[in-house]
Amino acid sequence: MLKAFLGKRGGEPAVSPAGDVQRQGVDPERLKTVIDFFPIGRKLRYYPEFKREIVFDTLIVAYGVNGEFVYSSDAVERDGNGFPAAFRVGEDGSRIPLASLRQFQFLIPDTSELERQLDYFRRAEIGRGKQFNKGNYITLMSNAAARGVSTVDTEVAKQIVLTSGPYAHTRMILVTPELGTVEVTDQRKKPRAKTCAPVVLCLPGGGLSGPCVIADISDDSVRVRVRDRETPLPPMAAGAEVTLDIDLGDSGGRHLLKGRVLRRASDACVIHLEGMFASGRLKPFGPLDLLELKAGLINYAS
Repeated sequence: MLKAFLGKRGGEPAVSPAGDVQRQGVDPERLKTVIDFFPIGRKLRYYPEFKREIVFDTLIVAYGVNGEFVYSSDAVERDGNGFPAAFRVGEDGSRIPLASLRQFQFLIPDTSELERQLDYFRRAEIGRGKQFNKGNYITLMSNAAARGVSTVDTEVAKQIVLTSGPYAHTRMILVTPELGTVEVTDQRKKPRAKTCAPVVLCLPGGGLSGPCVIADISDDSVRVRVRDRETPLPPMAAGAEVTLDIDLGDSGGRHLLKGRVLRRASDACVIHLEGMFASGRLKPFGPLDLLELKAGLINYAS
């Protein structure tokens, strides 16, 4: 419902992520990761001043782009590889291209009142109402389903009360994320077994992606990458159902599997395996099914 508010910028043409914006010091890959894992509207958690034992709830209500506010993820334009290409701001949807990006920030609510939930000693650690002092650090944590936990350190820029827009007259905190501090956990806890077996990936809606290979398998997840690094994977949302058709030849047999996307980059994605098709029906993995699959992948063309 909410699109973007405030801002008056011209409509310059989009640029390649590796173009001018990179020379200005913005890393497109890191910016994409931050936007993917910390989208507008998602409930997050945070801890102030690196005190991991003090955790509060919050959410990002807007991105700050060169001093303008973007209140909807729909106002973030992406190119064919999923990289942010421009931001739409203002009621007229004025366009700020990536090449013009000088400042990227998060707008979060002032949650100072949550300090009342703390005991005396933890309140004393951060000081009453002082967690959002200018220059303090707030570490945001995103618990995305099936993705693990991602964190990013942000520096408090200022406390503000908006005068217009959907959150007018609400106390907010403007924080600046340090893109180089983004950390994403890998849910695949067991060691990865490398392979290079071909796979046909059937995407939501019946589309096919190929040619692809399985680069590694760990526990019940696989990493699929494109053979040609210049050909990006099509867009796939986290949690999207996919089908993997793996033909390992006479020695390894054929495996038709169902999975869900954990995360996607331009040239690879991680897929959680949920079951296998047998006689046209989906069934859960048996005790030896995943071991047989892993053995077949490891020994493919060896």
